[in-house]
Amino acid sequence: MDSGADATRLAAGLVLSDRAARGEYEDRSGPVLRRFLETWGFRLATVAVEADDPQRLLARLEEWRAAGAALVLTSGGTGIGPRDRTPETLRAWADRDVPGFGEWMRAESARHTVTGWLSRGGAWLKDRMLVVALPGSPKALEELLPGLEPIVRHALSMLEGQGH
Repeated sequence: MDSGADATRLAAGLVLSDRAARGEYEDRSGPVLRRFLETWGFRLATVAVEADDPQRLLARLEEWRAAGAALVLTSGGTGIGPRDRTPETLRAWADRDVPGFGEWMRAESARHTVTGWLSRGGAWLKDRMLVVALPGSPKALEELLPGLEPIVRHALSMLEGQGH
């Protein structure tokens, strides 16, 4: 697929981490999201860090949706910890879910570690914006993002009415 079209598509990244948001440790996932979005050729709105808080997540998503973002990659909040609420938040907010993303991510993660099956990541659609919820681990992002690129590109083309 022609990646030149992506130069007109706006994208953003969001890291959801209580400790990184409080400055207790340096965010290492945001730079990975940024590198992949830039390599994929998207116009980058920003890569932000927020606490694992549903209201902060929704505020950022609405900000980027209003700006016309086609793609948002999130990192974090997809595990089974007590504050991991990203999938539930996205499910309640979105118009539709795209279950194949989560299925592929879990299968791919499990090739690297059996605990990959615990991830609850996936993808959701709101209007014509695709939101992909990824694990918080920089290592997991490095393993997943290369394989997600053609899936993301095809999904965005379909959302734009280009068909299969």
